[in-house]
Amino acid sequence: MDLPWKLLIPWWWGAETLVLLCFRYMVKGQIGYSVMEELEKGTAVGNLAHDLQMDPRSLFNRKFQINFDTKTQYFDINTKTGILFIRNKIDRDELCGSSMTCEIKLGIVLDIPLEVFQIEIQVLDMNDNSPVFPKDKTILKIVESSVPDAEFPLEAAYDPDVGSNSLCSYELSPSAFFSIESPFEYKSKSLVLVLNQALDREEQSFHLLTLTAADCGTPKRSGTTQITIFVQDANDNAPTFSHPIYRVSIPENYAVGSLIVVLKATDLDEGENGMIEYSFSSIAPLNIRQLFKIENNSGKVRLKGLLDYEDKKHYEIHVQAKDTAQLPMTGHCKVIIVVTDVNDNAPEIRISSLTGTVKEDSNPGFVIALFTVTDKDSGSNGKVRCQIPGNLPFYLDSKFSNYYSLVLKHNLDRELVAEYNVPISATDDGKPALSATAYIHFSVDDINDNPPLFTEELYFFSIAENILPGSLIFQVSASDEDSGKNAQIHYALLQSYVEGKSVSHFISINPDSGNLFSLNSFDYEKTQMVQFQVEAKDHGLPSLSNTANITVFIQDQNDNSPEVLPPLPISEMVWRSMKVGHLVTKLRAIDADSGYNAWLTYEVDPTSNTTLFSIDSYSGEIRIARSIKETEETMHKLLILVKDHGQPPKSTLTTIVINIVDTSEKKANDYIMVVKSEHQTTGPSEHLIIAIAVILSTLVFIVIFYKGFQIYMVFKDMDRQHRTEDFEYVRNDWTLFHHQKCSSGITPLYFTSHRDNNTTLTLHRASFNSSDRRIAEQLVLDNKDQGETSRDFEVG
Repeated sequence: MDLPWKLLIPWWWGAETLVLLCFRYMVKGQIGYSVMEELEKGTAVGNLAHDLQMDPRSLFNRKFQINFDTKTQYFDINTKTGILFIRNKIDRDELCGSSMTCEIKLGIVLDIPLEVFQIEIQVLDMNDNSPVFPKDKTILKIVESSVPDAEFPLEAAYDPDVGSNSLCSYELSPSAFFSIESPFEYKSKSLVLVLNQALDREEQSFHLLTLTAADCGTPKRSGTTQITIFVQDANDNAPTFSHPIYRVSIPENYAVGSLIVVLKATDLDEGENGMIEYSFSSIAPLNIRQLFKIENNSGKVRLKGLLDYEDKKHYEIHVQAKDTAQLPMTGHCKVIIVVTDVNDNAPEIRISSLTGTVKEDSNPGFVIALFTVTDKDSGSNGKVRCQIPGNLPFYLDSKFSNYYSLVLKHNLDRELVAEYNVPISATDDGKPALSATAYIHFSVDDINDNPPLFTEELYFFSIAENILPGSLIFQVSASDEDSGKNAQIHYALLQSYVEGKSVSHFISINPDSGNLFSLNSFDYEKTQMVQFQVEAKDHGLPSLSNTANITVFIQDQNDNSPEVLPPLPISEMVWRSMKVGHLVTKLRAIDADSGYNAWLTYEVDPTSNTTLFSIDSYSGEIRIARSIKETEETMHKLLILVKDHGQPPKSTLTTIVINIVDTSEKKANDYIMVVKSEHQTTGPSEHLIIAIAVILSTLVFIVIFYKGFQIYMVFKDMDRQHRTEDFEYVRNDWTLFHHQKCSSGITPLYFTSHRDNNTTLTLHRASFNSSDRRIAEQLVLDNKDQGETSRDFEVG
């Protein structure tokens, strides 16, 4: 792109700069400056901050970088003023040689957001070099027989300046015999000395001339060389090349030692005067002699060194053919070698700027990295195509030649991919194509877009009711797919109530680990289940949270002893005529615990020292165990032990006294005395016994009458339609009581059973047999694991 340039010399640095292009995205503008070469360090070039339409502080805050396309860093920026200044003195002749244009391209890269500005600085030439000849003195030998208009090549002067400051004319000191023809007058010729008239050695054996080379700069600069011409005796014919100019094209990877061209010259003379030797002309520079060689006898030109198209694209070799006469004559030609480009340079990728992290909520179009791609080859060999894998959420964008940006295509998700290593592939259009690969690595910066998640939505566990305060009872766990503080979780109990108190009165939670601890014990008899919620909240801004529902089942412990239910059988008596199996009385007891802890068994304590009566282990029925002998003691004291099945078991001891009476006896001393507590070890005093005997003597008649009345009622109801009433109830400890009571007044029969998830208890309706006055019951126990079992009961 051709840009209008503005000359900036040190005292003009405050002038306005020219913003040439403005792009809507990423690339803000392309700015051009012009600067003279050889300016001192620190000389201002332009107010870059002003031309970029920003204040100097922004340049500093946005961490500007300068990318150079040269090895030497010629410029820098004053971060306080925004002035672009010269850092190292510029020698245009060294930097660009004889090229008519000399540009230095800078890439100004700013961060947050990533932007690139292309700065092109044209280095202007100043006339700081005079034309210089390769030699101060030039010696020519010309035979006197040379014809007028004969041409003799001269070494040209060299001026590294360009344009009007470069070499533009030659001038020869006045001479009747010689003149010059220069390429400035004849475009197709090199510098030659022309013979104007025939020479005569006898009249003048040598000629002294001064050749001046001048440029067109202001002021003019010039250089001279002294030419000494010796006139020699005639060697009639000089060697003549078949072509004055040879043109050859060879590739830059041409092998060393390979033949380039074969030169051919002829000489019409004979003998030594006609033998020809080939060599470089005296004007051939050293670099030509190092790169090529000429075989003296054959005239073959071969490659001696390595070529590089990117370094130099064509060469001119001045060759002379000289005969071997005593006074040799020479002929001259020029070999022009054109170097053709081959694809011997792979593209080069250089990362200019990179955002180390990219937020996962960055919008599409966000610039992640800037990089440049160059290829030293030319033509199609230097055309480069860049690409990245198509399955990535990015694309490449280019607004300037060789400048590329890696741009976000759509939103990222750090929880899916936490970091990227994007391969950048650059391939040229050469045959065969060469390529290079570079990687852009960056990580995705997390945002708090994921709430904590518990491992379970519902937690179930159980604890013992009397657990010690401070015990670890459970642990809840949540995880967060985010990272850093966004993944740090804080646990807390949400407000709920147990037994009228806050759940925090009973349970605490470690906010970091999620461990649950007991603070106070529970009472299973009051609370069998506790439900509450735990919240997990992360530390992000804003924070996100989630909850889990927790159900705690309170396990019963055997912390209650069996309790005998009233009314206790204060007194009982049996007739001596009653048979084995007769129901004397029934003891009823309950346990506030549940399960095995409430499963009760009854047994006669061995210390009772009687075998006349027995008690059913499960029903508590006391029956006559054997026949009553005539000699049987009239009073029997039974110690009954009621025990549960807890671990360890708890028990209660109660005492029952049974009196055996004859059928005709109606005495007050035949009574039953029930002592409930086993701890009653001391009896009343003698006077108290006498008082009790008097009172009981009065009551014995009432007792005997009551028993007779019971028997009467039984026989009375035998002819009736027997009615029974059934009912059952369930206590809070899940103990099933089934109660069937006959209207005849027979002592009720009670059944208890524990219900769990696998057992179903069924109690069938009783049948009544009037002949034997017994009640038949069937208890069916249906267990899912063991099948159905049943047990029949008879009550007399």
